[in-house]
Amino acid sequence: MIFLARLSDLLSDPRMPYFIPCVKLKQRSKALSNVDIPDKSPLLIALTFDVEYDFGSSAREASLDAVEPFLQQLPALAEEWQAAFTLFVQGDIVERFTQLLLNLQPRHEIGLHGYAHELWGKVKWFLPKKPISYDTKKMLLEESLKAFSTSHLAMPVSFRAPDLVADTDTLQLLEEQGFLVDSSAPSYYGIPPLPARPLGTTSALLSIPITAAPDPRIRTRYFLPFAAYEVFNMAWLATASDHQFLNYVNEVLSFQMSAGTKPHLVFMAHPWEFKEWTEKKRYDYCSRDNYELLHRKLQLLKERYQLKYVCLKELAQLLDSKQDG
Repeated sequence: MIFLARLSDLLSDPRMPYFIPCVKLKQRSKALSNVDIPDKSPLLIALTFDVEYDFGSSAREASLDAVEPFLQQLPALAEEWQAAFTLFVQGDIVERFTQLLLNLQPRHEIGLHGYAHELWGKVKWFLPKKPISYDTKKMLLEESLKAFSTSHLAMPVSFRAPDLVADTDTLQLLEEQGFLVDSSAPSYYGIPPLPARPLGTTSALLSIPITAAPDPRIRTRYFLPFAAYEVFNMAWLATASDHQFLNYVNEVLSFQMSAGTKPHLVFMAHPWEFKEWTEKKRYDYCSRDNYELLHRKLQLLKERYQLKYVCLKELAQLLDSKQDG
C-alpha cells in the first residue's frame, strides 16, 4: 500500500514533464511586467529557521551538532542586522535547549516544527518516512506544548511541518490548540507567495508559505523537462547571483502587488546550513560563511527597498485582510 501511495504521489507531482503544458497556460507573471515598484518601497521580511536534527529527514542518525552554536550566534546577528527571527523548533529538543531559547524569546518568535521530524501529512514519493496517525499527531502536539510549558516558554502560535507536509487533520488540530499561523504549504510545488486560509474564511489559522517564485523554471533531467520553483531558502540563495536574486524578488513583489497583498518575503534555513560538513558532498554549500552571504543579500535588498524585519506572527497580523477590514 505504501508503494502504491508513493507511486500515486510521484505521478501527481505537478513538476513532472507531462504537467508542463498546463503550467505554461497558467503562467502567472506574464501580465506583471507593467507593475511599477517605486524605489524604497516598503518590504516586510521574515527570517525563519527550522531548528531540527542535522540534515532533517535526510539524517541517518539524530545528531544536533549544529544547533547549539547556531542558537548562540543569533543574539549577535540580531543586533548587527537589527532583525527579528522566527525559530521553528522540534518539540523533542525544546527542553534540551531551554536556556538558549529563553534568552532569545524576548526579541524573537519561537514556533513549533513537529516533534521529531515525522510526516504530518500524506506519503511523499521523495521521503522515506510513513505518515503518522491522527492520534499520534494529537499526542505529539500535546507533548510538544508540554515541553514549551515546562521550559517556561510562551505557547507557540506558529507551526511549520517537517518537509512542508501537513494535511487537513494537522491544520485542524493546530487550530484547536490555538495556533494562528501555519507555514507548511509546499512551496516547492509552486504555492503562490500569498497568505491564505486553508480551513476556510471563518478559520483563525492563516497560511503564510515560504516564498517561492510565482512561475517555474524549466530544468532538464534525464533528458526530460521538469518544472522547478525557486524557493527563498539557503540552498537556493547560496547559488543565486546578485542579479538573479534581485530579479527574483522583483518578480515575487510584482505578483504580490498585483494580487493586492503587501510585499513580503519569507526566508527559510536550518542551523546545519551554517556549518561545514567536509565529508558530505551533497551539502557542500553549507558553511559558516553563509551568515555573511545571507547578510550581504539582505543588504542588497536594503539598498533598493525599505526593509522591515518581522516575526511570522507579526507578519500574519500585517497581512491579515480580516484585520485590515
